[in-house]
Amino acid sequence: MKVVETKTAVVLASGPSLTVEQIAAAKASGHFTIVVSRTYQKMLDADVMYSGDYLFFKTYIADLRKTFKGKMWTQDSSTAARWPDVKRFRGGNREGLGKEVININGNSGTQALNLAFLWGYKRIILLGFDMKLGPKGEKHHHPDHPAPCVQAMCLSEWLHKLVPVARDLKNLKIDVLNATPGSALTLFPMVDWKEVLK
Repeated sequence: MKVVETKTAVVLASGPSLTVEQIAAAKASGHFTIVVSRTYQKMLDADVMYSGDYLFFKTYIADLRKTFKGKMWTQDSSTAARWPDVKRFRGGNREGLGKEVININGNSGTQALNLAFLWGYKRIILLGFDMKLGPKGEKHHHPDHPAPCVQAMCLSEWLHKLVPVARDLKNLKIDVLNATPGSALTLFPMVDWKEVLK
């Protein structure tokens, strides 16, 4: 189990609105940082890179090992079995927040949020959780993943699956703040990243 060193964790997902300014603010805040999937390329010194996707690791493991300074985590058993330097927190398939496992819930961003909860963080700030395409149809703040990585964006499904997750977090009095500008995810209080990452 991860020892909580600060009261707040920042989860930086891959939404198109994520900027280098937001990343720099998260880094300067001194909070624990979890980057989701390819976001590691813009924050090589994040505490943790999380992805729940075997094909992501198959595509990027060599670069991660060469460039990323933090720890790599997943819920995927095949990933952890093939690459032992990727740590695993057991996954589950139930709806809502995993209280002892990471519930899959369709995407790595929600899984990273679940991981921050499992590690004991009581205040979690979200960046890059757009849950919608960018103004020019962008899926991410980075170019599309190469094949064989999955390209599908099941945004409405992800938002639907987040409803019970948000309910569970609220019932447990976990303070989740969405600092993603213009996010379609309205289940958590919306805040200004410049204010919460001071």
